[in-house]
This record gives sequence, C-alpha cells and structure tokens, in this order.
Amino acid sequence: MSAMFALMKTYGGLERCLGRLSGSLLTVQDEKRQLRCEFDSEVERLQAELARVTLERDQAVQKNNELSQDLLAVREQRDRVTTANRNCECMIVHVLGQRNEAWHEEDTLRVRQLELEQQLANVEEYNENLHEEIHQLHNQLHTHHLPGAAELDSEDEMDEDLEMEAAASGDEDEEGSSMDNDHSE
Repeated sequence: MSAMFALMKTYGGLERCLGRLSGSLLTVQDEKRQLRCEFDSEVERLQAELARVTLERDQAVQKNNELSQDLLAVREQRDRVTTANRNCECMIVHVLGQRNEAWHEEDTLRVRQLELEQQLANVEEYNENLHEEIHQLHNQLHTHHLPGAAELDSEDEMDEDLEMEAAASGDEDEEGSSMDNDHSE
C-alpha cells in the first residue's frame, strides 16, 4: 500500500498541478482573448485613422492640384499684364518721341516764321523805298511839260500812280513789268 499510497499521493499532486496548470491555462487564454480584443480594437482604430489620414491626403492633393491650376492662371495673367505693360511702355516712348519731334518741328517753324516776318518787313520797307525812288525818278523825268498838255500830264500821272499802286500791292512780277514799262518810256 505504500506504493499505492505513494502513487495516489503523486496522482493527487499531479491533479493539483494539473489543476493549477489548467487555471493558469485559463488565465493565459483569458489574457490572450483580452490581448486579441485590444489588438483588434487597436487595428480598427489604426484603420480608421489610416482612412481619415488617407482622406485628408486625398483632399490635400486635390487642393494642391486646384492651387497649382490657380497658380498657373495667375502666372499667365501676370505674363499677359507684363506683356501689356511692356507694350504700353514702348507705345508711350514712341508717342513721347513723336511729341518731341512735333514740338521741335513747331519750334523750328516758329523760328522760320519769325525769320519770314522779318524778311517780309524788310521787303515791304524796300518796296516803299523803291516806290519813293520811282516817284522821284518819274518826277525828275517829267519836269518839262509842254504848255497845254497839263491836262494830259495829270491824266497820265494819275494812270501811272494807279499802275504804281497796283504794282506795289501786286506780285513782284507785276512790279517788274511796270518798272520795265517805265524804262521803255
């Protein structure tokens, strides 16, 4: 009996040991289930966060594409405005050059006008002097009158005075032709 008793004692020890192992196994299985639940919930949380981050990334990519298109449109508009600005500057420079040329031409014409006015004044003075000299020469040439021809001379003088006045107010060619007529007489 002693062997049986020893065997029972061993068997009892094994049962207790088995009971403890079984309890430990249950505890480990519970811990495993609990870890599995925690793991599954962490996986779900990470998947949800991944989905949210992916959505944010997609929205950011879409926003970036829109901003890129807006940036291209702004650059194109800036280029058009820059080109228009350059064209305006060139046109302004051209117009200012034309204005300056016109002012220079106007100044030149004003100077020329003053010169011509002075020349005209000189020619008119010269014409008056010639007219006086013609009268003096005419009077010197016709100092000897025939008696009875006084009426004739006064009519001739009046005609000659009219011719001289017409010559003084007319062209130089007419003046020259009346002077030639005076020389031919």
